[in-house]
Formats: sequence, C-alpha cells, structure tokens
Amino acid sequence: MRTVIRMAAFAAAFVVTFRLLTGCATVPSPGIRVETVEVVREVQRPCPVTPPVRPAPLERPLPADAAALAALLGARLAEWAGPGGYGDRAAAALAICTKVSE
Repeated sequence: MRTVIRMAAFAAAFVVTFRLLTGCATVPSPGIRVETVEVVREVQRPCPVTPPVRPAPLERPLPADAAALAALLGARLAEWAGPGGYGDRAAAALAICTKVSE
C-alpha cells in the first residue's frame, strides 16, 4: 500500500512539475507585432551668426535747437537704416539663421 501511495505522489509531483515547465514554454499570441518606424522631424539648430551690436540709445537731454535735433536724428536714422547699418546687419543675420537647409 505504501508503494502505491508513493507512486501516486510521485506521479502527481511529476504532472505538476511537467505542467509548470510547459507553461513557461508557451509562444506569445500572434496578435502582437513589433515594427520599427522612422519619423523625420525638424529640430531647432543653433544660429551660427553673432547678433550685430545695437546702436546706443540717444543721450538725454535732447538738443533744444531744431537743427541740432534734426542732425542728431538723421545721423541715428542713417546708423539704423543706412547702407551697412544695423538694419542691414540684422536682416542678414536673420536670413542666415532662418535659411532652410536642404
């Protein structure tokens, strides 16, 4: 009788062990799929241009004489908008920094 009980216990242990081991060897369900997708995104790049030096603000107090004031404002306007002035340098820097790379 003891031999039969031992054999039954051994068989039960074997079945449990077999089921545990076969449970680890299952194949994943066929509905799972791994794909590699390449996405092209535009990223911001640093601008290679140093910003141009901004003209200094007007000194205070402004001249009371209209002719002197007009001469000062004309000189400042030429400094900003004249050829090679701040406006041209700033526009050139922006054109370089916002150029679309190919």
